[in-house]
Amino acid sequence: MGMGDSDAIKPGPSKPEHLKLVDQISAAYNVLLAVVWATLIPQWPYAWALFLTHGAAALLPRLIERAGDGLTPVGRLLRDIYPLLWILAFWTELDFIRRLLHDAAYDRVIGGLDAALFGVHLDEVWMPAMPWVWFSEIMHLAYFGYYLTVILPLLYMLFKGSREMRHDMTLRVVLVYFACYVVYIAFPVDGPHFLSEHYQGPHQQGLFYRLERVLQGQGDSLGCAFPSSHVAASTTMAYLGVRWFSRPVAVLLVVAAAGVAVSTVYTQNHFAIDSVAGILFALWINVLVVPVLMRWWRSEYPLSDIQ
Repeated sequence: MGMGDSDAIKPGPSKPEHLKLVDQISAAYNVLLAVVWATLIPQWPYAWALFLTHGAAALLPRLIERAGDGLTPVGRLLRDIYPLLWILAFWTELDFIRRLLHDAAYDRVIGGLDAALFGVHLDEVWMPAMPWVWFSEIMHLAYFGYYLTVILPLLYMLFKGSREMRHDMTLRVVLVYFACYVVYIAFPVDGPHFLSEHYQGPHQQGLFYRLERVLQGQGDSLGCAFPSSHVAASTTMAYLGVRWFSRPVAVLLVVAAAGVAVSTVYTQNHFAIDSVAGILFALWINVLVVPVLMRWWRSEYPLSDIQ
């Protein structure tokens, strides 16, 4: 066998066929949470259980490797989208982490930047200046639209999307949420929703106002204001709309994302700077970070065609 033949068959870095970049990102975040909970074991008796849970969850990619092609169609689908299921599970932990890990948040810092950038806190002055029920209902409907903006495209991806679309959307959505979560763990900001007195007025009789308050009461987490994950996720879905969907759908997602960005300030849930940061954070990840990660992944594992 000649030298040329030897070079031709030299193997590149090996990686099991079914392991994806998003699997590694999910594992890394589970490792981070395991470390966080390990440091909190002396403070909270149940922290050890979460430490063990995240340590075990970090091994899930190894199980995916071992499963290979021996999965049912439903199992293969879950293998592709399970990182999305982590988003809600991890969100529920952030409130506990904020209360246990930090004695105080960084609202003074972010609030100061907000006032310096806009001259006033828009979340304090906008609703009192425009308290009309009809306008408030539009704003609260726009804020409620966050759920539809995120969920409906993902449902289409799940049932109608191509394999490539499913991998790309899952990677980008998961990375944006997890990146927000890392910021919340290290640099919590509680935000106006928790710390400011909310404006009282006739708008409180509106249907969407009341609906939004019910939803927030079920799912709010302390320390998760900066950057706004609502805005970051909606911006990501707008980006994915342009990338994967028809022009009318893309336009609708862009408009919906803009509605979330402005309504989160009007409804007194966030500083305006939280919303701006959410937009910039999402664009930074989607336009710059994801391509860099993908180039690294493909250079490390050139035999893989899976993101």
